[in-house]
Amino acid sequence: MDFRELHSWPTSPLDAGSIQKEFCDLIIKESCFKKLEYITAVDTAYDDNTNHLYASAVTMKYPEIIETERAVAKMDITFPYIPGMLSFREGPVILKALSRLLVKPDLVMFAGHGLAHPLFFGIASHLGLLLDIPSIGCARKCLAGQYEEPGNEPGQYSILSVANIECGYVYRSRPKAKPIFISPGHKCSLEDSLKVVITCLQKYRMPRPLRLAHLYANKYCRNGERNNQKNNRNQENNNPIRKVLSR
Repeated sequence: MDFRELHSWPTSPLDAGSIQKEFCDLIIKESCFKKLEYITAVDTAYDDNTNHLYASAVTMKYPEIIETERAVAKMDITFPYIPGMLSFREGPVILKALSRLLVKPDLVMFAGHGLAHPLFFGIASHLGLLLDIPSIGCARKCLAGQYEEPGNEPGQYSILSVANIECGYVYRSRPKAKPIFISPGHKCSLEDSLKVVITCLQKYRMPRPLRLAHLYANKYCRNGERNNQKNNRNQENNNPIRKVLSR
């Protein structure tokens, strides 16, 4: 799965903000898919001991929501955590994981925001533009905008607006659980972003594809941390000075 290199990856927030302002007008806000047969969800996990970021991409048959493919990737972090600039921190490793997929999906779902962003250019919009593929953001928390709290029953939702522009939904997916925040990223309409996420919901708060991507990314991170600890122990045991001192 390929992507367009529209810009280099910045290391400063000032440069990142300039990129967001330059490319936000390129986002297409209508659905551009003729078919929706495969959906890929991506999520990441961070190891603060090694400064590594792990990404997992999970492809599922739609609308059956059956897993068909999985890919993972790991990279060093080069950009700080700044709300509203998540794509610059996680984008490179996510694109690396997506590039390892054998089948190009019809839509990518991100654990973050799309148009529901101060500049209408969240991670789902940014990476959707680079991938040139329809995309959706589905987040656990609100980043920007105003909304009314939806009803407590599953299936109830309200409109999320940024600067008085409707750009997403606040959806109650589970009883007595906090709502999720859904917004189109690129080449997807408001209505279709809601429809796709609802179809992917099962018995959990988050859509099943994103939930699996989250679980796989964290598992990959834990395995990487254990391997790193094992390698450190092996290096210590093979240290000549340590061997001399232990005699």
